Amino acid sequence: MKYDLGMQMTGKPPKTIPEQEKWRLLQEIGAVLSLAMIGILFAVQLGFLMKPRMDFYNELWAPARLLVNGESPYDTSSLGTNLPPAWFPMVIGFFFPVGWLPEKTALQAWFVFNIVELCTILWIAQDKRRSIVNSVLLGILAFFFPPTLNHFHLGQISISITLFLLLAFEFSRNRRHWLASFFFALALSKPHLAALAGIGLSYLYYQDGRLRGMLTFWGRTLILALALCIPLFLAHPGWIPDAIDSMTQNPVWSYPSLFVLFRRYLDAWGIIPWGITSIFVLWLVYLLWKRQTPIRAYYWSLALAPLISPYVGSWDFVIVLPMLGLTFASIDWKRKILLVVFYALAWMGMAAVQRQEVSHNHYFWWVPLWFILLSTALTNWKGTEKTGSE
Repeated sequence: MKYDLGMQMTGKPPKTIPEQEKWRLLQEIGAVLSLAMIGILFAVQLGFLMKPRMDFYNELWAPARLLVNGESPYDTSSLGTNLPPAWFPMVIGFFFPVGWLPEKTALQAWFVFNIVELCTILWIAQDKRRSIVNSVLLGILAFFFPPTLNHFHLGQISISITLFLLLAFEFSRNRRHWLASFFFALALSKPHLAALAGIGLSYLYYQDGRLRGMLTFWGRTLILALALCIPLFLAHPGWIPDAIDSMTQNPVWSYPSLFVLFRRYLDAWGIIPWGITSIFVLWLVYLLWKRQTPIRAYYWSLALAPLISPYVGSWDFVIVLPMLGLTFASIDWKRKILLVVFYALAWMGMAAVQRQEVSHNHYFWWVPLWFILLSTALTNWKGTEKTGSE
């Protein structure tokens, strides 16, 4: 029996509708089990990646610990944090129960939760082309993606933000509008990753209900964002000044963004090419939403976000994984091989940068651009525009 890496066995594909539905269900179950197995193996073999007193401690556990004890979640100096917290309050209000857990237990729970989230991202990203083969290969690519490894090492939240953005899109196209706004409100905890997704969702709601539909979406999002902050108001009503001080006191460093790259080599003049780049990216997003299927436009918008954000870390580049997953699931096996080859080249490039005697996060600015260009080159836009899932 011969297998097509795209999705189905090409020897004797199911012909009747019941057979097709049964085959699809088996592939769905197989995809879930495959991702679960990869996640378990990753947790067992690479659990050492998660280190204490990193971003999870500074940004989430320490604020949550203070919150559940009735103190300001944004004044973490009493807990000896390395940096003041900078994550927006919605995510602290949502995850505040971790403050009731001991630090080590909370860290382990966060590690497992991130693994489950990443598996869910890969499952959603395949859309209607889920299969065992796709899931196994995507799981390997995603879990060993250097930004993913760095994300787990720091205990970051960008995987969660990526999942929240995917769920916002899924619920919006299934007309579960309050749930869509809820997850988008959570995703705004890292607004630099959610900005272009917000434009896309605004466009979807404008198409559905014109200006009123779009404003209603943003109204729901605002209400739910405020609701997510209720635990902070109940625990310590005066938290807002502390939050402003905390976010403005965070040290500025060389982010892996085009904004920093241009400013680094062109000084103040760097704002000009960055502005031109941002306008070009916004134009691309407009073309995507006008000419492509909503899912493709949305996933490419997620991947484009790091290109225009002045503030971004290399761990944030996990936001390209939905685009990578959709591309991988949609192309034939020959282009799958090409994708793996160019992924390997990028992996070696990132490893080479990391091995340098003087290495810094800003040297990874090219990573999202590489995978955007790769996914675009491998996607047969004309051939798949109408056959790809909506």
